[in-house]
Amino acid sequence: MGQTVSRKKYRWFLYGMGLWLCILLTYLHCNIDHGLEPIQSKIGGKIFFQGDVPPRTDEVRVAVIKDFPPRAINELFFSDQITVAEDTVAWETYMPSGRYAAVVVVWKEKKQSWNLSDIIGLYGGTFVGDMLIPTYLPVTIPDETSVIDTVDIQANLNRVNRDAAIEGTVTFTGQWPENTGIVGIGAFVDTPEPGNLIDYFLKNVALDYTVPPFVPEFTYRLRVASSFGTLKYISVLWIDASFDLTSIKDIGFYRDPENPDLPGSVPLTYNMTTSGIDITVNFDEF
Repeated sequence: MGQTVSRKKYRWFLYGMGLWLCILLTYLHCNIDHGLEPIQSKIGGKIFFQGDVPPRTDEVRVAVIKDFPPRAINELFFSDQITVAEDTVAWETYMPSGRYAAVVVVWKEKKQSWNLSDIIGLYGGTFVGDMLIPTYLPVTIPDETSVIDTVDIQANLNRVNRDAAIEGTVTFTGQWPENTGIVGIGAFVDTPEPGNLIDYFLKNVALDYTVPPFVPEFTYRLRVASSFGTLKYISVLWIDASFDLTSIKDIGFYRDPENPDLPGSVPLTYNMTTSGIDITVNFDEF
């Protein structure tokens, strides 16, 4: 009899513990932070493509930029991949609420990294031929449930159809700055306004940041699109070790052989490489 009572008490004890455990688990489930809720706000629109798809096309995506121009490529919020098989394509991407300075369409070449110079479209921008006119419109997402679906962008693939090339040697004299980050070669359809970073971005038609720092010279080859006709400015660009794009400096340019005080122009020819586009950088004047 005593054993039967003890077993009943033990059984009720287990039932009681189980009930309290269920209550505790329910409380914890209701009060634990389960992380960030999925983003519901988004922006989108249509992309209207012009031009021919370059054979070396890898990807095309829309990129949303909080501050323009961006300091680095990782400041771009990329959409899913956009097809270039159709002239008009719908796009959308989920974004937190806030104000975004610019929305761009970016092209990527096979076996190459994303390059900020390969912008082929800009929300609010227009084209004259292949030339992107530097106007852009910000986009504001007012709250966490907003859907902005009117961000339509003209994109011209001929900006990255690079069927010509220039090549030469960059010679560095003087002492390299210790805080050197990356160095590149840029080609422009017009001379950019000194100190105007946005002008440098939008007048640029080819950019290659593969120049190794701290070398006495470097032989480069830069592919460009012959459709631009003539390059009006070719220069060496420098960015500090923090990789802050606002630190970009123009440290040397290709000079006119007949008048070295002026930039030299380079006519482009389809499927041809123009050699001898040499540049000297004097860090003592930096």
